[in-house]
Amino acid sequence: MAAVTVHPLGAPTAGQTAPAASTPCAQCPWRTSNHGRRHPGSWYTKANIRRLWTGMRRGEMMSCHPTDPRNPVPDGMRPAPSNVVTRECAGAHVLIQREMSLIEGLAREAPEGTGWAIYRRLRPRGLTRDGLLSYMERITFGGVPLVGPPHKPTAMDLDHPCSTHDATALPWPTTAKEMLDR
Repeated sequence: MAAVTVHPLGAPTAGQTAPAASTPCAQCPWRTSNHGRRHPGSWYTKANIRRLWTGMRRGEMMSCHPTDPRNPVPDGMRPAPSNVVTRECAGAHVLIQREMSLIEGLAREAPEGTGWAIYRRLRPRGLTRDGLLSYMERITFGGVPLVGPPHKPTAMDLDHPCSTHDATALPWPTTAKEMLDR
């Protein structure tokens, strides 16, 4: 199955990747309006979305597939124009930033030292320790020192209609208070 590619943060081409746009593109697999939509590359299936999140939750960042000539082009689809700038996926950033907001809220609200354990117990398919550290490194240093792109993640509208990463596990708590009340 041809699908959108998830590239590890710090891959050799990461320095050539521009920051994400401020909103997800119309073709973004994270837009809820695209879920289940037919696509020649099966980009909008639950299986592909789960596959993408599996990499992202461990620290891999995703490119915006319409801007990335490295992504496979399904039959009947046009490749990315040769002059387009490859960007990181804005929808992926929305999801990661939502997870980071939950973790931050738990760090403030939960009894001292218990926030991460509560997050991992209630969101077993949420960010892993490596995923959290990878994203924190980007926020703190603006990329991966000596390797990655020299830009910090784009600030996103966290109310954008992008999906949760595992529609089969809904309803998940969406605030630190909801998590602590469970």
